[in-house]
Amino acid sequence: MRETVEALSKAGKHLEACELLEKLATLSPHNPLIWNDLGVQYEAAGEMDKALDALRRSHQADSTYPPALYNLGKFTLDRFIGFHKAGLAAKEEVQGMLIEAIDLLNANLDRDPDNADGHYQLALAYGLNQDERMALAHMTVALRLRQTFEAPSPWRIERAP
Repeated sequence: MRETVEALSKAGKHLEACELLEKLATLSPHNPLIWNDLGVQYEAAGEMDKALDALRRSHQADSTYPPALYNLGKFTLDRFIGFHKAGLAAKEEVQGMLIEAIDLLNANLDRDPDNADGHYQLALAYGLNQDERMALAHMTVALRLRQTFEAPSPWRIERAP
């Protein structure tokens, strides 16, 4: 069944993949991998609320599972950014999302310190939280771990000729 889910995902049939993953989750409700994959598929299908619910279930099943910590942190950050762009970031509840995303991404990096994407997302989160020192530190690590990343333009350092 896992191969079928992967094939559906590659074909862009994310809701169909979700249906199969829901069945797998029913059979194995304490498996964080299944819930994490379900969250990723729901997000790919544009179902962010369902994605976050599935990722929370993954986190409940195993609060130390790095992929769930990363995805839950990233998707929470994505949601915050959406509110930020809509001008709603000053609200206390929305600001709490940013802190939650930072906490989750830090927890991910505690368990997976070489996750370049985790450092990159955390740098963005710290930047949005006005913590330039931590943003720069994590962006530096992300760029060191993955040379293909490009720092956002305000963070670029001009090199001497």
